[in-house]
Amino acid sequence: MAEAVQLTAAHWVYAVFVILIFVTLALRKDTSLVALIGMFILGWILLGSPIGGMQAIFNGMLRSGAVLLDVVFIISIVVSLAKGLEGSGALYLMVRPARRLMRSPALAFWIIGVVMYVASLFMWPSPATALVGTVLFPAGLAIGLPAISVAMAMNLFGHGVCLSTDYVIQGAPKLTAEAAGVPVSDILAASTPLNVVASIVALVVAWFFVVRKDIKANTVTETEYLKFEEDASAAEARQYSTMAKVAAWLVPLVFLIDVILLIFMEIRGGDATAVLGGTSLALLALFCTWEHGLGEGVEQITNCVREGFMFGMKVFAPVFIVAGFYLMGVPEHSEAIFGAAGKPLIIDLIKALANAIPMSKVIVGFMHTILAGITGLDGSGFNDLPLMGALAASWGQALGLKTATLAALGQISMIWIGGGVIVPWAVLPVSAITGVPAIDLCRKNFWPCILGVTAATIVAIILM
Repeated sequence: MAEAVQLTAAHWVYAVFVILIFVTLALRKDTSLVALIGMFILGWILLGSPIGGMQAIFNGMLRSGAVLLDVVFIISIVVSLAKGLEGSGALYLMVRPARRLMRSPALAFWIIGVVMYVASLFMWPSPATALVGTVLFPAGLAIGLPAISVAMAMNLFGHGVCLSTDYVIQGAPKLTAEAAGVPVSDILAASTPLNVVASIVALVVAWFFVVRKDIKANTVTETEYLKFEEDASAAEARQYSTMAKVAAWLVPLVFLIDVILLIFMEIRGGDATAVLGGTSLALLALFCTWEHGLGEGVEQITNCVREGFMFGMKVFAPVFIVAGFYLMGVPEHSEAIFGAAGKPLIIDLIKALANAIPMSKVIVGFMHTILAGITGLDGSGFNDLPLMGALAASWGQALGLKTATLAALGQISMIWIGGGVIVPWAVLPVSAITGVPAIDLCRKNFWPCILGVTAATIVAIILM
């Protein structure tokens, strides 16, 4: 039994707006306005005036920006490198060898998936979708792999298996760890067994119960083949510069060396992010000046970095608002936003709930997964990771559970469900490049994803 907690108006307002955000997500609406209103009312209550409410809106977003700034930077920088290599065709050359290995529909499915996973590790699934789809999609069609199976491979491996742990860029575990109050390394360690189980179950179910049946029923017309092969043929016939050829080999090699060094030198968290960010900018500078010369190359570097940060801010702008509200109830962050008036609202609420309902790790595990799935309905898989991290810390403190394991479960569940696998508005990039209707793709992904997340939940309950 948790210690008795006296709930105040601030606690009830925080709880109500958390629920409202869940409801808003379930209705497929944007949560920014709800979060802004919640910040204003909470600030008014805790600071005692409407002026305090206005200050709370800004300070909440400022706090979330400070917490998440390095995440925004690394993702923006990696995308900047991708932009710098895109025009030369280096990105195409990186994955061309895999294209030549696709000798059957079955091989094509797994090769596309593995290439998507590797590409997503270093450049995130969104840029990787364009790269893998442009190069390997026509090849898959040509040997009899249905378009929807290509799309499934890209979704499951990129947005599911890879993004849910995000080992290299570490954007997801950083968001989760900050709110949970644990080191990033703990989230990475805890998420590994959970995501291995989720991935194996999801991929096995997808292959044996969906993809193999679709391959047997598939027929590719000559018109369809010619339509999708045209772009790839043009890319194959293109004359590539020496720079593009060198970049195609050097960039993966350098990043591989980085990863090996990070592992053996035990460089983790922010230090590992800094190594990857510095490497990306150094490679961008090298290849831009090589391709365009010193004068124009300097401008190209600036343009690529600008595009990368435009992408990063576009992705994370809504996160600042929603995370700002959630952090208002999290210890340490609440005090940074409200000063002495800050309270650990979310911990108090969890303790009160634990007193009202007979809680066990089984109930908490499945409840955490369900809440993560609901928050994932916004389609980003990232916006509400701070909430799941904060909830995990609260459950952990109130019930003596392993915070890192519970936080990792929330992260994996939210991203598998909302990061681009079974939410229609999240699979649009893959849908657009493959021509597969988003609803159809989500329907195919549904049971592999749900069963994978369920399996991960059971393992998490055992490990907690």
